Amino acid sequence: MDDIASTAGVSRGAFYFHFPTKEHVLLERMRETEGTIRAALDELPQDAAIHSVLATQNRCLAAIWTPDPTLLPDVVAAALRFTALTMHDRQATPLRSSLALRFRKAVDRGEIVARLPAEVLSDVYLGNTLGGLLAWYGNQALPLVGVLDAVTDLFWDGARAPVAPTASAAPTTKPVATAPTKKRDVPARSSRAKR
Repeated sequence: MDDIASTAGVSRGAFYFHFPTKEHVLLERMRETEGTIRAALDELPQDAAIHSVLATQNRCLAAIWTPDPTLLPDVVAAALRFTALTMHDRQATPLRSSLALRFRKAVDRGEIVARLPAEVLSDVYLGNTLGGLLAWYGNQALPLVGVLDAVTDLFWDGARAPVAPTASAAPTTKPVATAPTKKRDVPARSSRAKR
């Protein structure tokens, strides 16, 4: 804390008056980061594709954290603690609220399928993004924006390689009904179904 006060060019007493604990400093850094991202998202049209929204967030995060990632792990940890304590209050974390609204609009437009409520889906995405930030911090050989874009791709498509279905594999989705193609196929409403 003393190093931060010295770097900021303020007295130790003045610094502690505004930020009594390190957690307060980290939460302020989180709010600044969120404010920058929200400002960039607010510049997008309200009907912007969700992929554009997430790409904008990724670029903002990369611009913020690439030059000096020193506090990144601590800010991520503080953000997770704060969010866990305020999950019921979306207004406490405006970025969560903004992204949830963008995800809801994407669901309403049919751009994405909501296997979870849009609000939960956006939280899952943000959790993945925080994980991507920490993974990059531990291995900065790749550009941060590339890591975050890969996290977005993994969020949309998963990491599993396409697998050819086998006879023993259970289907993961409901089979789509198709019209019979051969005489021996039984129509969906056969006489056996009426008995």
